Amino acid sequence: MKILATKFDEAEVRKAYPIDDRAPGWFFRCREQSNNVWRAEGTDLWGRTVGATDSDDVRVLNQCIRMAEDINTQIAAAKARNSN
Repeated sequence: MKILATKFDEAEVRKAYPIDDRAPGWFFRCREQSNNVWRAEGTDLWGRTVGATDSDDVRVLNQCIRMAEDINTQIAAAKARNSN
């Protein structure tokens, strides 16, 4: 059964997730939760999310970007299968 998803407003998403040039269709943020503990999170306009925690801000953001890219790859593969 398919569940209908509502597309989020891009301007609102961009406010909360200001890093938007790393993976197509994805928006990210990276914050220091506590001393040397970084949390990166990402979302797309359809509500899919990724997140990771690490002691290195660049590494944790890159982990989230890779997860988002993996999701994009899975979506493209599913669309290709369904179009046949």
